[in-house]
Amino acid sequence: MKKYLFLSISALAIAVSALLIQLQVVMPSEETITFFPLNDAVQYKSASTTLTLEKNKHNNLHSVDWKASSILDREAYLRQDMGLLYVNGILKGKVGKWEQDTADLAQEEVISTRESARYDAITFHYSELHGNGDKITSAQRMSDDLLYVIDSRFSPLQSFRVAKSNLERDWKQVLDKATGNRIAKSLSKAEKNYGINAANYIAIRLSEVRKYEDQPLPGFSQQETDNILGRLWEGLYKNYYLGIKKSNGTVTDPLDSTIPLILIAKDKSHLLVVTETKDGESIVLKQLLPGNT
Repeated sequence: MKKYLFLSISALAIAVSALLIQLQVVMPSEETITFFPLNDAVQYKSASTTLTLEKNKHNNLHSVDWKASSILDREAYLRQDMGLLYVNGILKGKVGKWEQDTADLAQEEVISTRESARYDAITFHYSELHGNGDKITSAQRMSDDLLYVIDSRFSPLQSFRVAKSNLERDWKQVLDKATGNRIAKSLSKAEKNYGINAANYIAIRLSEVRKYEDQPLPGFSQQETDNILGRLWEGLYKNYYLGIKKSNGTVTDPLDSTIPLILIAKDKSHLLVVTETKDGESIVLKQLLPGNT
């Protein structure tokens, strides 16, 4: 039976969190990201995600060093960074670190692959701040990186971000097309299984949402956009990063799932998150937008 996984939004963050816990399976041993009102007085001194190709191959595999770090301008009650790494549109790595009473976090992983690939990495940097009394606010930032790696017997191992040579332009076209086709196939399956009409939505890849820190989502103010993104990442953490709930009720690891496609309804009522699990099941998460709760 077809059904959506609903993520309701409330004006009160505590009510939001309670409702989500009722609806979703959250691993009890994990710290969680909860959206609280954004604190404009708090700023990140730095936030970065970087991908670097290591020079030498091992066992016929090339390796990419993946780093994520952030520094807040003050200590926070809770600091947490959540990172996702996609290789040719498939989730191949995830990192998550949280600490209390600190301003900075840093994480590093190495991902090894056998073929030429497009690497998309994005990190959500989160801080929970406790003020006087029961006042709780939050601060958020995103960072990302994109790296192309050419791993072919016909040319030396190399990487680039912006294609400059004909070889790089050719590989960029090949890898972009392969990633795009994978995402399009996932969307097509969701349209068929859930009766979604993609023409009614604005589509944004998860790896590309960082740009909306500096420009509003179409039809929304920047403040509305910031709130939407914060609640989006809260839902992704609980219903994607920690595990995807399938139609049979089981929870599966998101590794090897497709990069989520964010569909924002043109009538501003809701957004959908479309992905496909490792075993090919189409998953759609739904989140109501402000004013539609």
